Amino acid sequence: MKATTKQVLTGATWLVVLLAMIGGTMLWQQQVHKSKPVTTITVTSTERIPMVLLLDDHLTHNQIQQLTAHIQNSSATQTLVTAKITATGTVTFKGQLLNSDNRPYIQVQLPKNLDSNRQTHLLKQLLTVARQQFKFRRFNLVSYGRGGLTATNYVEHTTTSLSPQHLVLMATPFNGTSRQSNNRRQTTPVAAKSQTATLAKLIAHRHTIDSKMQVLIVAGKAIKADQPLPLQSALTGQSIFKPVVKVYQQKVLRSWRTQSGLLNNHQIGNTIQTLIN
Repeated sequence: MKATTKQVLTGATWLVVLLAMIGGTMLWQQQVHKSKPVTTITVTSTERIPMVLLLDDHLTHNQIQQLTAHIQNSSATQTLVTAKITATGTVTFKGQLLNSDNRPYIQVQLPKNLDSNRQTHLLKQLLTVARQQFKFRRFNLVSYGRGGLTATNYVEHTTTSLSPQHLVLMATPFNGTSRQSNNRRQTTPVAAKSQTATLAKLIAHRHTIDSKMQVLIVAGKAIKADQPLPLQSALTGQSIFKPVVKVYQQKVLRSWRTQSGLLNNHQIGNTIQTLIN
């Protein structure tokens, strides 16, 4: 009798274990095959967002090509078109975008010897026509040299819909130029008594800048060479943008020759792409 009871209890125990194993297996299979909610989706944007280039008049064609090549880096090649506007407001384009150009380049050419307000008006007119021509809504604005002054004046006097997502200002003489030795990395704002009329005017209108715009100021430090643009002049743009925009960055890159050697620096592309991406 005792042996029979023991056998029954042993059999019951094994039956419970077996049922538990079967139940656990079925539950695991149910969890494996159950659809899980997707929490992250990576989508490659096909929206066309051009890089508008507003550069110094003194740059050569090769320098402009070097700049665009550094910005593109390892990404697919995108088309560069030229957009020109006359003093009377006539807009012409040289080149045509492909359907696959979702990050193309539009090099802007404005008339020379015009005051900043007139240039701003013409730039606004040109971008309005370009948006219709090339079918884009948003854009990034990359400037160099005195083109950065025009770009700054533009973002202070344009509408929100025509403000760039990102603004890059390279080697911009916010507080003038000098042949004197002034290569120190000064990142503090220029004192009011030392501000040029241009800088003071830009600071006075900074409250009109779209705060959502992201700004990057890039300055070059020439090694063993004359530096006509002091670092403090290029970096003093922080007095204009830093109190207004939510995202502000500045970067100092070294070059071995002149200020324009900044365009040959391979880091320039990574610096710009880090902001934009």
